[in-house]
Amino acid sequence: MPALPALARSFDVSFGVASLVVTLFLIGNLLGTIPSGWLIDRFGRRPVLIAGPLLAAAMGFLVAGAHSFPELLVLRFINGFAAQMWIMSRLAAISHGAAASQRGRLVSWMFGMDGTGRLAGPVIGGLVANEFGARVPFLVYASLALIALIPTVLFAKDTPRVRHDTATSTAPAAKPSVREIVIQRMPYFCVALFAGLTRGPLAADLLYLYAAFAYTLGPRPIGYLATSASLISLPIGFLAGWMMDRFGRKRTMVPGFSGVAISMFALAFTAFLHLSLAWYVVLFLIGVALQALTGGSVQTIGTDVAPPGARGTFLGLWRFAGQGGQAISPLMFALIADQLNYGSAFLFTALSATTVAYLMVRYIPETRTAATAAVQ
Repeated sequence: MPALPALARSFDVSFGVASLVVTLFLIGNLLGTIPSGWLIDRFGRRPVLIAGPLLAAAMGFLVAGAHSFPELLVLRFINGFAAQMWIMSRLAAISHGAAASQRGRLVSWMFGMDGTGRLAGPVIGGLVANEFGARVPFLVYASLALIALIPTVLFAKDTPRVRHDTATSTAPAAKPSVREIVIQRMPYFCVALFAGLTRGPLAADLLYLYAAFAYTLGPRPIGYLATSASLISLPIGFLAGWMMDRFGRKRTMVPGFSGVAISMFALAFTAFLHLSLAWYVVLFLIGVALQALTGGSVQTIGTDVAPPGARGTFLGLWRFAGQGGQAISPLMFALIADQLNYGSAFLFTALSATTVAYLMVRYIPETRTAATAAVQ
């Protein structure tokens, strides 16, 4: 990440055009959800689990030698697609191979380790870029992607195949259609969508942008705020996985999203009344902690209710709903803040979190111990 701005700037483009290096990666990541799920169902989990890092490594090496800005944009788009392939195949592995009593920890800890890497990665990337130039970090990135393949090649098992034996009297169950997958699990998809709407503004760093505009904070205090948020959210994210497996998905998610809603309502209150920075910092960090409590919960429910005959397709649709909400909400947050005021933007996020809590209480059964029965 630290090398991207310098590399984009080296092609002598404007800020708006340069921002496409980030936007195209996110678009590729979003559009890769459903195709990745189809690939997992069609060719098996292991090929996709290997292909994702291989493709990411190839894109890293090619970015390091990119000769034009359009070429860089194409490579970044494909890289986002490759990253989604890797995440989807790991979620499919957890959905298929892990007991329901372990999935909360496995999903939350997987994303927790990802967050740990995101803390260290920018520091390493910045040091390498400063010492050797803006292209070299992409060579390091590609090399790390190849190293990540080692445990996959050695230990990852493929999805068991259904045998079509004509001699047996029992025919294999038909694979559900996309319509059947969605209609039968509509409340779950609504949870994924509104959870994405809740998470989007924080994930897109808009709350730091708000602090810069509303309280005229500079880069250094914002950096302190971001570091504090990361240090708080990481251990809570790991704890959330244990809580989901120990107490259940609903007993973790409903208080978590309810707390996020309360903290966002409180932030709206501080914006309407123009309260001091101290109020904002305290409420912001509380909100971050509660967001961390819900971080892997939605993905865990997805692994619980994925249909055995179409896990990849379901998880692709599931992540498309969640990431679609996460992509839309920053735009909505910014538009509401611009057209109305900051307080109204926080109210939008609070209402999204409230909707998740309501859907969980009203429509979603506990999925920890009997995922298939819960859907039925």
